[in-house]
Amino acid sequence: MYKKNNKEEIVKKLDGEASISQWYDWKWQLKHSIKDIKTLESVFNIELDDKEKKSMKKTIEQFPFAATPYYLSLIDIDDYKNDPVYKQAVPDIEELNLTNCDMSDPLHEDHDSPVPGITHRYPDRVLLLVSNVCSMYCRHCTRKRKVGDMDNIPDKDTIMKGIEYIKSHSEIRDVLLSGGDPFLLSDDYLDWILSELKEIPHVEVIRIGTRTPVVLPQRITDDLINVLKKHHPIWINTHFNHPKEFTEESKKSVIKLADAGIPLGNQSVLLARVNDCPKIMKKLVHNLVSNRIRPYYLYQCDLSEGLSHFRTPVGKGIEIIESLIGHTSGFAIPRYVIDAPGGGGKIPVMPSYLISWSQNKVILRNYEGVITTYREPDNYKTQLCDDDCDNCNLHLNLDGVVDYNSVGITKLLSDTNDDISLTPDNNQRIERREGEETEDEDKIEKISKSIVHHGKNNNRVYLMKLDTTDIPHIFTSLYDLAYKNRYGKIIAKVPTTSYGYFLENDYIREAHIPGFFNNGENLYFMSKYLNENRKVESHEEIIQNVLYNSKNADAFNLRKLADKFKIRVCGESDIEEMTSLYEKVFETYPFPIHDESYIAETMKENVFYFGVWDGDKLVALSSSETDRENMTSEMTDFATDTEYRKIGLASLLLKAMEVELKKRNFRILYTIARAKSQGMNKAFARNGYEYTGTLTNNTNIFGNVESMNIWYKNIL
Repeated sequence: MYKKNNKEEIVKKLDGEASISQWYDWKWQLKHSIKDIKTLESVFNIELDDKEKKSMKKTIEQFPFAATPYYLSLIDIDDYKNDPVYKQAVPDIEELNLTNCDMSDPLHEDHDSPVPGITHRYPDRVLLLVSNVCSMYCRHCTRKRKVGDMDNIPDKDTIMKGIEYIKSHSEIRDVLLSGGDPFLLSDDYLDWILSELKEIPHVEVIRIGTRTPVVLPQRITDDLINVLKKHHPIWINTHFNHPKEFTEESKKSVIKLADAGIPLGNQSVLLARVNDCPKIMKKLVHNLVSNRIRPYYLYQCDLSEGLSHFRTPVGKGIEIIESLIGHTSGFAIPRYVIDAPGGGGKIPVMPSYLISWSQNKVILRNYEGVITTYREPDNYKTQLCDDDCDNCNLHLNLDGVVDYNSVGITKLLSDTNDDISLTPDNNQRIERREGEETEDEDKIEKISKSIVHHGKNNNRVYLMKLDTTDIPHIFTSLYDLAYKNRYGKIIAKVPTTSYGYFLENDYIREAHIPGFFNNGENLYFMSKYLNENRKVESHEEIIQNVLYNSKNADAFNLRKLADKFKIRVCGESDIEEMTSLYEKVFETYPFPIHDESYIAETMKENVFYFGVWDGDKLVALSSSETDRENMTSEMTDFATDTEYRKIGLASLLLKAMEVELKKRNFRILYTIARAKSQGMNKAFARNGYEYTGTLTNNTNIFGNVESMNIWYKNIL
């Protein structure tokens, strides 16, 4: 048995007027957190020499110190230097030994942050940082750069921006609250955040990451439990790193959470000289499952600044997992992962049990080293998946769940995707192909006298300008071009007089613009699908909701916006700032708007660019692509800095563009807007534009081909 600190003695030293009952008050624990060396020594009977104190003070200047009396009371004072609690809680001079691979933000959470407080790395889930405050500053924390930063604690407005981002991205079904520690917020404030998230229809699950059951178990009060129970399904992941952290108090806190029907998981970090021992980890996972906590992850220690002394070789983690598989229950084995530097996400690193395989057999080993074979089935018939789920004989009912386009390895495995490789940026072999167009580059060229735009990026042929003398041979040329390149769609802009010819050649009408041409003819958007899957809009319900909300949206006070921001036509001196904003907003785009030379060239030809400035900063941008023959203009390339969204700048740009173009005697204004973008569709509806149709699965904007809505306005 190790020598424990006496609770009554600790309470008396910290607060002479307090009784032992206050030990169980989480607010008292926080108020009396240990934040300096002198208090640590006097309260916990730890004797440090001058050299230790000097080095610790130096470390605290860089990385603050804070720990609850409860957690520090677990230290074995007779062997404190080797104690796992001491190592996790008390500053060490080794934290100042920075290696050349240490980073302040190794996981690129800030880079993957579209709005303050949000990290959006995976397709269907986000991290929402709701606090920078913890009850203890873990010495191995990956967010050392943020935790304890009292100048940047997320306020209600910041959290609301994160919630608004989640509302506007219907692909997000899972939200993880983290920080800091969300349970350091008040019950009412946490209740408000959870209530706001529960109001979002597409959010199915809310998770909370907390270490309070380990370092401040008193925080798990009946009042907190009642708040959490209101918002099921809630999932909680806690952070036990060592069996010693399981005390009567911590067990009681876990029991309360589990009895409230909350699924519990645990995320441990592999720490040198703390838990890098198969026996310790086995005891830890057994303690977890016996307390109804599923071991979820075992993390390899991150490359954050100040953690190099905690890091173990990856081989140590594999050794630990090897010692668990087959030697304990399967559900007691965590996934050993490396959270990839640079924002690559969690990568499982596990022992390999697959030795080899052939067409008919798989060769495996078990935990004992026994080598065995598994015979592959002789009668399995491969069924290619064409993503036509409605006509599949498997009983699949997605119940309205949106199935987003696959990426990465899943994309390569897909039967319906033509990609054969994933190529890194700056690939030298590709760069050596000087002057050659890559397969994914879209290009503009002529077919007889007509102009087409085509390529793998949008996976389509787009007849931008039809010369009617090219009918009827244009139909064969368009089909041959699409078939040769395996494009999924042909889309054509055609006048009324050519409308019937396209119908006869199996094109369908998707949208139109009345009176587009100078002679009064309408413009029709006619489409032909070579891939039936391309014709199916899997987000139809979302698009209909966007249209309904847009047509019923309240107008912005444009005068108030115009007084606050400066808006004008952009010139050549603005081009560098313009391309920077486009690069920030659009990862991919059908045309090279990231290229300064392209902007300069189009500016001289037929495009007006309009910008909104907040002081000296360009915060929003759009373009007007003019057709002087017909005196029409396409309103396009809308880009708004993430910090300035949802305040109406798109409406302000539209109004300014309309005023300028009306002066120049243009008649018809129109746009092709992302069908799922609530903001853009609302902007056009508010400004009196009329919706005339949707181009299904038409344009690649953010790495996926999306549907586009057509809106137009006659300004005569």
